[in-house]
Amino acid sequence: MRRLIFTLFIAAAMFSTGFAQDQLQSTTSPPAMDGAPNMGRAPSAPNGIGRLDLRVVDESGTPVSGAYASLKSIWVKAREGEQLCESFGATNSEGTIALPPIHMGTLKLKVKAKGYRTQEIEVPTSSLSQPVRVTLARKK
Repeated sequence: MRRLIFTLFIAAAMFSTGFAQDQLQSTTSPPAMDGAPNMGRAPSAPNGIGRLDLRVVDESGTPVSGAYASLKSIWVKAREGEQLCESFGATNSEGTIALPPIHMGTLKLKVKAKGYRTQEIEVPTSSLSQPVRVTLARKK
């Protein structure tokens, strides 16, 4: 009898976890009108956690596919000193990428692609409520 109850408990836990994940996925924001992802407002508190939605285009406004983006977040934690969190990835065929959750602090974004000049910028946390757009210039 104990095994049956234990098995039912495990099955119920697995079902409820799957149901909660489905509910979470169905409540995310729809993509922005220009095709860039937009997950809503990111927290601006220094120890908050958010994400960066990025769109990379060239000088003519054409999406840059396969651009490498690296986002470093640097913040100071009491008693532990300076902390670093880094997320990175490559843009899709539409030139967009949503970098995974990051800690808020000083945000430094580096974007590079073959045939383009590398772009390094500091991103203010207040601008994370909308996708960040980076324009890459071609190498001469």
